[in-house]
Amino acid sequence: MNGTDFRLFYEDYARDKLAEYLNIKKSAIKHLSKINSMHDFDLEYLGIKYDVKTSNPVLESDRHYCIWDFSLRKLHQGKRLGQKGECDFFLLVGMRNGLPSRIFLVPSKKSPTNHIRISLNGKSKYNQYLIFTCGKL
Repeated sequence: MNGTDFRLFYEDYARDKLAEYLNIKKSAIKHLSKINSMHDFDLEYLGIKYDVKTSNPVLESDRHYCIWDFSLRKLHQGKRLGQKGECDFFLLVGMRNGLPSRIFLVPSKKSPTNHIRISLNGKSKYNQYLIFTCGKL
């Protein structure tokens, strides 16, 4: 698998979990980035746009604990711009040992422009957006 295959695989996994969360069929959610890899967002359901982001744990150097650091930035005409306003929700897939561990559904209007950082120890203002947990951390 190449990088694109992995990205599409995890987007599709997030699509499964979103369908489960919304109690709808997976086929009702369009996987737009699978059709066009240059699309501004990844999934769409009833006009609501979702952007899927993944992160592996990283060590927060100042505080010496692990976090997921989800980059919300994107290239647009050669410049790095914040993605706020381009989608309605971010589906954040926190990975652990190469497997999805937590999924958060964060409204774009509640997100910062550049990054969302979520502590693996469970102390984060973003925990209220947790929609799926797989196994222990």
